Amino acid sequence: MGRLGSLEVLEAAGPLAAEADRRAARRDLVERLRENWGLLGPEERLLLKMHLEAGGSLDEIARVTGVSRSTASRRIRRVIRRLCDRTYPRCAAQPRSFGGAELAVVRDHFVRGLSLRRICREHGLCYYRARAIVQRGRRCATGAYDGV
Repeated sequence: MGRLGSLEVLEAAGPLAAEADRRAARRDLVERLRENWGLLGPEERLLLKMHLEAGGSLDEIARVTGVSRSTASRRIRRVIRRLCDRTYPRCAAQPRSFGGAELAVVRDHFVRGLSLRRICREHGLCYYRARAIVQRGRRCATGAYDGV
């Protein structure tokens, strides 16, 4: 049936049902963001707080942060996407598979959005070791990881 079929069913249910589904999805998203709120840096946390809690428009957020409207929008979208990613929570749920330093690398890459080079600099790792940890985190999130 595909996406089109699901849209037709949604439209047939009426606009009220579609609106209720959108509201429920937004509530779930906000709850997921609040669960992972503490993983963000102070600048990203402020950006999300201005957008979600204060209800600031993109123009206001751009003016306060000193960037263009499109840059503010892009940053907000990236932070939300990273917080909704399930890779870090799934890796954190397996404490025997990931040590504290390895889990910090996974967090820095998937939640904070740091590049592998910056992670190497901050954690004192070689690039290949950091890349191996990130790849293991991806396999863990997809269920292809056997714990070795």
